[in-house]
Amino acid sequence: METNIPKQAVNQLKKSLDNFKLNDAIELSTNEAQTRKFLIEPFFEILNYVSNDLIPEYNADFGERVSQKIDYAIVLNKKDTILIEAKKQSSKLTDKEAGQLNGYFNNTKNSKIAVLTNGIEYRFYSDVLEPNVIDGKPFFIFNLSKYIDKDLDTLIKFDKRYILIKEIIQTAQECVFIEDFESALFKELIAPTKDLLKIIHRNMNFKTKFNEDIQVKMISLINSSLLKSLYDKKVIAEANSNSLGVVTTELEIQAYHTIRTLLIQDKKIPNERLGYKDFKSFFNIGIDDNSKKVICKLVFSDSKMKMIIENNEYILEHIDDVLKHKKELTNRTLALVE
Repeated sequence: METNIPKQAVNQLKKSLDNFKLNDAIELSTNEAQTRKFLIEPFFEILNYVSNDLIPEYNADFGERVSQKIDYAIVLNKKDTILIEAKKQSSKLTDKEAGQLNGYFNNTKNSKIAVLTNGIEYRFYSDVLEPNVIDGKPFFIFNLSKYIDKDLDTLIKFDKRYILIKEIIQTAQECVFIEDFESALFKELIAPTKDLLKIIHRNMNFKTKFNEDIQVKMISLINSSLLKSLYDKKVIAEANSNSLGVVTTELEIQAYHTIRTLLIQDKKIPNERLGYKDFKSFFNIGIDDNSKKVICKLVFSDSKMKMIIENNEYILEHIDDVLKHKKELTNRTLALVE
């Protein structure tokens, strides 16, 4: 059963991070020691770890080899250990740098989580793919200079009051599985294998002989235009099957894509934060899947189409009429992003 973390705890975490004077701390952090003092240690204090919890220069047992020390370790319940490798704040973190955590991770008893950080970015690793070997990529990245509500929902699970290593590892496993699945599916779509084409061909009503010419034709059909069309159909199908009386229409999807394309022309607007939520009587386009961050509301009926931006209402004759309101949509989005 998943830990029930109070919403007020997440709100308090957000407040503490918002109040943290990051720019001042960065200016003071010109080397690794200062980065630890002004950035890393305060970060873990926000997560309710006191000075005694954060053990500096922690001994990693290398057997017959000379003992080596890792920058920090957090030992939970005298059992589970979180290892932390620190770099100075100006360092750019890469997964290759996480490789040096392997030795510590391999030889430190009960270590299942390792963190690589420069005081601003925190990369959380585990050993999902191979026991006692750091995964090639982190299962979670938190950046003090740019984070969204979803990041806070994950970060709060590392708070000393709520942390459960077993649950975090399950989350890491889920993240790795999803990423691996997406990667495998992407490879199949870029270069479809004969096995995939056979399955698709077998399920087609239009029966033809499965030969080389048919395979070439099928491969040519698997392109971005087809995938976009299938994506829209999938969204509508999911909305119709999972929602109580909510029907997502093709017109709403078309409007969403038009507005999204319009907005991401501004480089300050991250496309991954844009999304939508359909309701019985209206369709919201917003940021971070947050009901308080609505860019615009679409109210479409058989007789008219209306777009609402904050308190301003606009009647649309055609979907492309949203382009007339590009400036207002962009300014509203930028205000929500910041």
